[in-house]
Amino acid sequence: MKKISIFFGLFALIFVIAGCLKDKGFEDQQYGIQIAGNKAVAFPQTAKSPVVVGITGQSVPVEVAGPLLTIEDATAPAANVTVKLAYDQDLVTAEGLVPLPAGTFSLNTLDAIIPAGSKTLGDLKLTITNSDVLNPNLKYGVGFKIVSVDQGYKIASNQSAMIIGFAIKNRYDGVYNLKGHHNRVPYNFPYDTEIHLITTGPSTVIFYWPEVESNGHPIGVGADNSLSWYGASISPVIEFNSTTNLVTKVFNNPPNPTPITMFTGALSRISKFDPATKSITVDWNYNNNPLRVFFDDLTYIKPRP
Repeated sequence: MKKISIFFGLFALIFVIAGCLKDKGFEDQQYGIQIAGNKAVAFPQTAKSPVVVGITGQSVPVEVAGPLLTIEDATAPAANVTVKLAYDQDLVTAEGLVPLPAGTFSLNTLDAIIPAGSKTLGDLKLTITNSDVLNPNLKYGVGFKIVSVDQGYKIASNQSAMIIGFAIKNRYDGVYNLKGHHNRVPYNFPYDTEIHLITTGPSTVIFYWPEVESNGHPIGVGADNSLSWYGASISPVIEFNSTTNLVTKVFNNPPNPTPITMFTGALSRISKFDPATKSITVDWNYNNNPLRVFFDDLTYIKPRP
């Protein structure tokens, strides 16, 4: 009788554990006791949702990776598994993002097929048809949910929905090589370093210096190319005319009090963006002082992550 009692108690414990554990760790057999046949389809990126991607605003279609689908089971399926998806923009609103307007995006298919012998489908593609009209000051998103699946698979209840978010970058955004010099003695040595220009509006970008992990701008302080800076209190923002690509304004990032302006005095150049090479020429100064000028040449390297 005692042995039967112990066995029964263990059976009851197994039943309680198996009935309560519903999360991915259990379904992945990372812990708990796996029930045979408890197989499901899931969005494994749910824990990181919204998954944010940066795209540069442009009038031509932009394609990004769509949601990842996985089989949550010890073995791969013996036959193709069809997973029907749907958009769910209420998820986007609940996350505090702006839903991409209907008709401005599409998934390559809402009837996804995980092929036999595979546990993952990663070739879903999301296309945004005209990102140029989107506001870089807003963060957009598209919500997805799994609505049905065949071949006897279930929908993983805690991984059945996710969001892909978008940070819209303007055409001036990117990673650049910055070369130039400041005309203030003794800080008038040339500088040569990597700089990031980060979108702050439809036609504005701010200098971000990765070496100091802050908004700001370097200064040459030695013939050996040693660099320094004034600190984040001098963080120039460049504003462009989106039609002519000429620089219309350079100003200090609010609420920094030191005035920054585009330099137009003696030795100044035409401050502009070249769309063919994506290079930028910009001359600017602070405190309206012609002896506090930075002469900058920025050569485009690659998109910013």
